[in-house]
Amino acid sequence: MKDKLAQWGFDYVRLRFGFRTGIAACLSLIFAWALGLEHPQWAAMTVWAVSQPTRGLLVEKAAYRALGTLLGTLFGMVLVVTSGGEIIWLVAGLTLWVVLCVYTGNLLHGLISYGTILAGYSASMVVLLTQSPDALMPLGIDRLLTVFVGIMTSLIIGWAFTYKHAEQSLINQLRRQTAANLHDISRYFADPDNNDLNLSDKLSKLAALEAQLLDHGTGSVSAHESAKTLRLVINSQLGFLTELNIQEPEKNKEVSSHLLESSNKINASAKRFEIIEPLKQALNLIKNDALKRRFSEFVEATNDRLSFRDSGKTASSTLLTKTILHRDWRGARQSAIRTLVIMSLIGSAWWYTEWFQLAYLMLGASVMLTLFSTADNPALTMKYVFLGQCAGALSAILIQAAIWQYQDDILWMLVALMPVILLAGFPMSHQKTANGSMDFNLVFLLLMQPSVAYSFHVGHSITIALAVVAAPLLALVAYRLIYPTNLKARYQTLLQTLTEEIDQLNKEKLTESQYKRRKARFYHRVIKLTQISDKLGLKEKDAIIEHLLSGQKRLNSTG
Repeated sequence: MKDKLAQWGFDYVRLRFGFRTGIAACLSLIFAWALGLEHPQWAAMTVWAVSQPTRGLLVEKAAYRALGTLLGTLFGMVLVVTSGGEIIWLVAGLTLWVVLCVYTGNLLHGLISYGTILAGYSASMVVLLTQSPDALMPLGIDRLLTVFVGIMTSLIIGWAFTYKHAEQSLINQLRRQTAANLHDISRYFADPDNNDLNLSDKLSKLAALEAQLLDHGTGSVSAHESAKTLRLVINSQLGFLTELNIQEPEKNKEVSSHLLESSNKINASAKRFEIIEPLKQALNLIKNDALKRRFSEFVEATNDRLSFRDSGKTASSTLLTKTILHRDWRGARQSAIRTLVIMSLIGSAWWYTEWFQLAYLMLGASVMLTLFSTADNPALTMKYVFLGQCAGALSAILIQAAIWQYQDDILWMLVALMPVILLAGFPMSHQKTANGSMDFNLVFLLLMQPSVAYSFHVGHSITIALAVVAAPLLALVAYRLIYPTNLKARYQTLLQTLTEEIDQLNKEKLTESQYKRRKARFYHRVIKLTQISDKLGLKEKDAIIEHLLSGQKRLNSTG
């Protein structure tokens, strides 16, 4: 069966995940209806948004979804009350809040970034869907409860059928890569004239491992600490490999022998002292001071990692200052300005015309301009989002016209949605329709608001649907015209940031604490740049290597 599905272009794992999520979404509809909530479809939307393939991701995303929804909903309720229902003040307050959230979210990493951005458009859901101030409190409470119903349903179903976080996979990959790097360094010390360390290749492999750390460090405090120890091992290896390319070759067969022994022990997952002891012996025999310092950092990082592996605690307590990450200040500023311009334009048009459809357009834009602002190529993503939303909106209108207008019971109206929800796993798992399939689900559910004595109006339904699907088109134009963003632009921006940082290092003398922080951030920027380079398919990494070597030299002289 799996082979047959593969021949037809379906991914069996994704299909199973989609079907399981569809079941959870259907259950959340029933639970929300049974609790008497007015917008049960929001619970199903939450299930689709929260569900993840691993437990760690599931738990942490659910937590940030809950927190972001709570903060956004509370702000939205306060804004509606203080604005007195005046559109101009609603627009101004909501725009500033969403801009603040997207700016902050672009500076953060991982799921905390998601939660921050979510707080922005959660406020939009409350502000832009409130029919009157009297309906504010019921709407806000309904928003919170439906989201929590979706989260709990997703957690229960997900925990039962989702694999435990496969953290060992990344750990084993890094263990094998570390052993391979030590083996190559061992050969280099034995005969530096006839062995090339191939820094470019090793940089790419370390960067590929680093890209998995955000997923690895989810679900618990222990997982976050584990990710930090792994990042230290990656950074310290990069530092030592770079230093070997800067300093004069040091032929030392004793060092080579100890490194080879440690490499073999790492491959065999030996005890901590069996791995660390040969590393310390090699450290004592290295003559070059700069090499000695970098290798000492690697030995300390390895010791911390192995200590954490054995006891859940690190040998030192300075992980935070050694794992500072790059923050994209320029990208955050550009995203904030882009969001400010577009939401201000839509809000002004809504205030001037008082067309209620523009509120839906503003709601969609607040999602498109925030949630996708961190994507590699947001304009390209908008194409797939638009197609998915069009399919979702069309499906919603068809069910409203063909089924809902003949129903007088909310439960049966919800049941009518379930075949579409359950079948959504198929487009999610097919290689040609996977992009945009999630947007199909979310827009389909957003437009399906059940009510007693439901009345279908073709013009009303179509205009709202058009307002919603116009948002990704407007966002596409914004991403193309206002600070155009794609992988090439991100590559050039980060390369320029590295250049500026090296120039700044030329003018500063760092304390030991500053040295550790700047070094960690510098390495993370180099690794991020390498990840972008590999996504672009750039074979030559001369510019990255040049910046890495130059920055390392400056760190040597400032630290």
